[in-house]
This record gives sequence, structure tokens and C-alpha cells, in this order.
Amino acid sequence: MSKSFEELAFKPLWQVAGMLEKREISPVEVTGMTLERISKINSVIGAYYTVFEKDAMNSARQAEKEILAGDYRGPMHGIPFGVKDIFESGPTTAGSRILKDYIANEDCTVVKKLKDAGGVLLGKLANYEFAAGIPTLSSYFKPTRNPWNLEYDTGGSSSGPAASVAGGLAYGSIGSDTGGSIRFPAFCCGVTGLKPTYGTVSRHGVFPLSWNLDHVGTLARNVRDCSILLQASSGYDPLDPTSSKHPVPDYCAKLGQDIKGKRIGVPRNLFQENCGEESLSSFNKAVSRMEDLGAVVSEVETVTFSQMWAIFWLIMAVDSSSYHIKNLRKRPEDFAPDLRFLLAQGLMVSGPAYNTIQRARRVIREKVLSLFKKVDLLMVPVSGITATPIMKEPPTNYNPGENYPIYSPLFNLSGTPALALPCGFSKKGLPLGFQITGKPFDEATVLQAGHAYEQSTKWHEMHPVLGG
Repeated sequence: MSKSFEELAFKPLWQVAGMLEKREISPVEVTGMTLERISKINSVIGAYYTVFEKDAMNSARQAEKEILAGDYRGPMHGIPFGVKDIFESGPTTAGSRILKDYIANEDCTVVKKLKDAGGVLLGKLANYEFAAGIPTLSSYFKPTRNPWNLEYDTGGSSSGPAASVAGGLAYGSIGSDTGGSIRFPAFCCGVTGLKPTYGTVSRHGVFPLSWNLDHVGTLARNVRDCSILLQASSGYDPLDPTSSKHPVPDYCAKLGQDIKGKRIGVPRNLFQENCGEESLSSFNKAVSRMEDLGAVVSEVETVTFSQMWAIFWLIMAVDSSSYHIKNLRKRPEDFAPDLRFLLAQGLMVSGPAYNTIQRARRVIREKVLSLFKKVDLLMVPVSGITATPIMKEPPTNYNPGENYPIYSPLFNLSGTPALALPCGFSKKGLPLGFQITGKPFDEATVLQAGHAYEQSTKWHEMHPVLGG
């Protein structure tokens, strides 16, 4: 690959958008080069299940005609992107043997919105089975490999979306997040991931994991790119009963504004019991950087990790088992063992117990929201560990809360917007990161703070060398 090709592959979405608007480069050139890179590198990392080469080039030609005619729609016009394969659009496998031959009749709402904004859909990106099961070397759908170290996992469940951005195979991607499925892979792959407020982006046409906790969001190389993707994909959808009618703001409005005087709370009691030394050290440095930028940091208290995980895990298990119960009874062998175990757990929870769990969830949400009377934002690590080696065989009796100290589920329980940002690397060269959350529908302030941190560091500019 030429140097110019490599440089273009890793340019931020917003910069490529500016080049397209000024006609310095065409959508056909950008899409063609991205598809060429996919053809050379996807076999190595496995970010895409399906590549829509013909359709993508046709969309790029149409975008080129429109831009040349002066009909420029905005920063997504002519931009190649990918979507997680639980989003209906053409072949949609959800990473499961059960749907290996399924072809959607129409695009889900978020794909329609991005296409309407002029985006060029490259293909369907890999994910953990139904956004829950852990892919291994023996799985029907093979695991995506981390672009920073091919022997390591990408994190999940939005594994392909994170790897495609990190590897220069898309300028942005759309994923789903039930307990961190955008933020954890963003963390593992050294990219930026945004879970907006619950109901901000339509879930119509997206295979559910948990109706109560699922969010649709964005992954990209930096905060501005995530903001652009969110701008094009958010808004009320009558086809989604959980869709919010809250007005869509300008998500880029506060980017570039300083954070002097912003009050940031750090709930150390959430992560103090199991956060590893490297993750904690990088997080503490990020907190200090925010203070250097003028933020006022204080310690606050929320629920503990064990309290959070107990409620989150059971809600997810019950919701997912209720959706998959038909196939679980008829085709149990077609689910990976770890996913089958999760679904079985959900079936063992009684109605009264589930009602109690939901009441506890409400207490957790109110506890998080009450903190915003004292602070503007909260900061926590994404995880207490780095990415882990890819497993050879499926785990049994698997509970990620015991294996992976991941702190992202708290903000699915609260429904608040959460942004994951890279903030360093481990001794093994694997990415590290942290997350910021804010008040419901206050993505603009969360993005403002993330952008301020990002622009004071170089982590978002770093990328792995693949095929160069």
C-alpha cells in the first residue's frame, strides 16, 4: 500500500468530509481505496462478515454526482462506514449459526438515516453472538482479532465496529451497547466510542439483547467523528416505542470550548475493589489532565461493582432469554455454550424476582442521577484490565463480572450518555481508556469534556500498523 493510501485510511472522518466537500477527493476514490484496504486486511483481522462492494461503489458514484452538482448534504456525504451485524441490512447473521442464512427485507432505521445523510455503507461488521456470546477459535463465526495484537480479542460485543475503525477499514461505525458493548471494544482497540442517552438513536430493526438496557451508538477515531455520526443517526422514530422525542441538539456545538470550572465526580467505590494497576494508573493520569485543563475534580460515591453487576447481569439474562426462548427450546445446540448458559440463567428468574430487580435498577438510576446535583460529569475507567488473549474453546459457567472487571454497565442502568476515550497503553502495547458520563440528553457537555481531554493528548492519533 502506498504511503498516501495509508495516510488517507487513518484520516479523521471530519477531515475527509472537508476534502469531499471541497472536491479535493471524490467519494469514489475514498470508497475504492477503503474497499481495497478491506480486501487486503480484513482476512487478517476479520472485522467484516459481509462487504457490499458493488452497492458501496454505486452509492459512492451517486454521492459524487450529487456533490459535483452542488447538492452537498453534510459531513456524512460520501463517507464510507460500517454497521454491526445485528443491524438489519442485507445479510444479517448476528454472529450466530441460527441466522447464518438470514437476509433482511429492509434496512433498519439507523442505516436508513445514515444513507439519507449520504453515507456509503461498506458492509456488515462482526460481533459477539447476538451481542452476548464470546467468540473463540472453535466458534462457528471466528473471533475478530485486535489490530494492536492479533493474538488478542477486540472486546465486545461491537468487535468488528471497533476493529474496523482501529484498522483503517472504515471512517466510523455503528454499534450497540447493552453493558459496554461500544465502550469496551473502543477501549480494547484504542478508539473512541459513544453510547448516547437511552432512546436517542432508534433500535428499530436491531436484534435485541435487553430491551431495558440496549443503546445504539457510534465508534470512530475521535470525539468530533463520533459527534458527526450521532448527528446523522439520532432522532425520534415512531417505529421504536422506546425512541425519545427529545429535540436533537447540535452535538458539535461545544467542541473546542474549555472545561474550566466543570465539576467532575470520580466514584472510586465503583472500581476500587478490582481495578488493575495499569488501568488505574492511566485513569489517574487522565483525571490529573482534566484538572490541568481547569476541571474541579472531587470524589463521589455510587453503588459498588458487585451491586451494579448483580442487577445488570440478571436484567440482561432475563430479557435475552425471553427473546430467544423459542430457539433455545428448539435449537439449543446452535447457541454457543456460554450464551446458552446466560439464557438458561434468565429462565430461572421468577416474575416476582425480576420485578424486584427492576426496582433495584431504579434505585441505582436515581442514585446516579442524584450525583448530578453536585457535579456536571462523572469519570470512571472503562475496565480494570486490558484486552485478553483470544480463547480457544468456549467458556462454561461464564459470568463476565467474575472474569472481567468492566464498569460500563452502570451507565446502561442509568441510561445516561457515556463516552469512552483512549488514554494510554499497557506494558504489552495494548490500549487503555476511560469513560465520561453526564446528565440525560446532555451529550454536548460529555463530548465537550472528551474533546478537551483528547486535544491535549496524542492517543487518538495513534494507530496500529497493518499491511503498510
